[in-house]
Amino acid sequence: MKNLGTVLKELRKEKGLTQKELAEGVCAQSMLSAIENDVYIPNANLLINLANKLNVDLNEISLASNYTISKNDDFNQTVDKLCNQHQYKELLAFLQQDNVLNSLNTAAQMQAYYYYLGVSQLQTGALDEGLASFKLSLAEVNHLHLNTISRLGYLAMGCIDALQNNKTSAIDNIDLAFRNWNEFSYDENQNIIYYLAALIYFKLNDYQNSTAYLVDGISFIAKHDSHYMLANCYFLMARLAQEAHDDDKRLEAHQRKDLFSELYGEKVFTDF
Repeated sequence: MKNLGTVLKELRKEKGLTQKELAEGVCAQSMLSAIENDVYIPNANLLINLANKLNVDLNEISLASNYTISKNDDFNQTVDKLCNQHQYKELLAFLQQDNVLNSLNTAAQMQAYYYYLGVSQLQTGALDEGLASFKLSLAEVNHLHLNTISRLGYLAMGCIDALQNNKTSAIDNIDLAFRNWNEFSYDENQNIIYYLAALIYFKLNDYQNSTAYLVDGISFIAKHDSHYMLANCYFLMARLAQEAHDDDKRLEAHQRKDLFSELYGEKVFTDF
């Protein structure tokens, strides 16, 4: 299992930043070096500041591997590129072209097409249209034996429910996404499933269930010898720690442990 420091170092290098560039305006370079070498665990606020400097958006997720929407490789490569670069307006415009729609031949392609259409609508603020697209992506699936993209579809609907403050429906969609969870063949896109469930509960201000899904998700990632989505999990855990700290200020009589410290089981150094 990769430690937080290793994940930060890899993410920094992916962004093409030196330690000096990432640390500037956030912390001393020597402190960033200590974090990356797992000498110190940063507090939640510092980790969030590093995430912001790395342009990590907790709401924008790239799949480990994208799904094909067509037998036309150019169409699939365009979807892959636009998704990975989070160019959702361009993705929406591309998917609405007649030649793309006319290239759909199989049920799997239709499901992937409407899933990506829903993602592009969700990310551009068209929530009701996105919900309708996700429902279309799930129209012909086997709901007792869900594949990964079906589970992602349910959780995407849960995200929309959370944004619209439909708590009951959001939780129902989480439950549907985990239906018969033990009946699957692993692929890395499943790492997103725990994260999205945690993100939904976070948006619903249910920090206990959000933390539980994050802890289970990190264990799930470790079990499958993967690192994909670890950075997102760590940064969301830091946001949870921030919220817990704010609650302690508002409700002094209600004592709550530092969630971030609890996750790692060791002291978080705050005097930087």
